[in-house]
Amino acid sequence: MLRLGLGLFFVLLFGGCAAWHDLFQRDRPSGDILAEALRLPAPASTDVGIALGCPSEDDGTPSDCLRCRVAGALRALRQKRVRAVIFSGGAAHNRYVEAEVMAELMRENGVPESQILVEGQALTTWQNLRNAQRMMRARGYETALLISTRDHLPRARRFADYYGIPSALMACEED
Repeated sequence: MLRLGLGLFFVLLFGGCAAWHDLFQRDRPSGDILAEALRLPAPASTDVGIALGCPSEDDGTPSDCLRCRVAGALRALRQKRVRAVIFSGGAAHNRYVEAEVMAELMRENGVPESQILVEGQALTTWQNLRNAQRMMRARGYETALLISTRDHLPRARRFADYYGIPSALMACEED
């Protein structure tokens, strides 16, 4: 009976995961994994970007990681690959909301408010994609350009696939 109860507990706890290892390992650099993710089918065009959060510095200033993701979002808008960008990320690692820090950088770069959407509750990549999906539906967006670091994109793509978000990928480190 105890085994059955523990088994049921773990199924309920982890049953919604795209892959078990996503819960227990950090993103590791691998050109092969990124190349595989880039080979997956992607929409020919995308409606909205989703810039996934990462921590700001402890004083609230943008980290290199946040600057990279904002640079990718700016590139996507300037290249007209998206009409707007959802910045997703809450105060996961310190008291500063990642999405707000990214949105402020966009404003400083002259991006109009109409192209900046803020999702400031997510504390994990799973939540980034789930919450962004809700925002997409509310605004009539169907496809997304996931904007993150090279090492994070394969995992983000798996989550987008899990939630049924047709997506393309943009590594923020790329020009």
